Amino acid sequence: MTALEGEIASTWKNELEAAWRVIPRGFRNDHSVRHTLRCHLFGLFSRAGYDVVADYLPPRVQDRVVDLIAMNSEGRILYAICFETLVSLAAVKSLGSFEAIHKIIFTTGLLEKKVKESRFFLKPGIDHIHLDAPERLG
Repeated sequence: MTALEGEIASTWKNELEAAWRVIPRGFRNDHSVRHTLRCHLFGLFSRAGYDVVADYLPPRVQDRVVDLIAMNSEGRILYAICFETLVSLAAVKSLGSFEAIHKIIFTTGLLEKKVKESRFFLKPGIDHIHLDAPERLG
């Protein structure tokens, strides 16, 4: 596994935070935010020419689906993505159960301290990108 390149991580972080900002404030609950961000990233992957699958349930794992996988034309999984409020053990287990070049958990938690504490669950080969809420971005 390789670490996600800084420029890509920064670009995706900015893109997803921008998508979060356009959700009207009254509709920003955890579920709708994560699903909207997942849909946005699905579109980005599709436009980039990847084959994208949502809600992939890896073999031997029943706890949690992987929100998105993006594959090249040969069927190799390049990106496996989970969106969570905090880094969860279930997401780490799901991502760790199969091969992918990049495995990423995007978190949306409002309490930065809790998000940092939840990073305890991360394993080598799984990257974490925290998305700042629109309220924090100003």
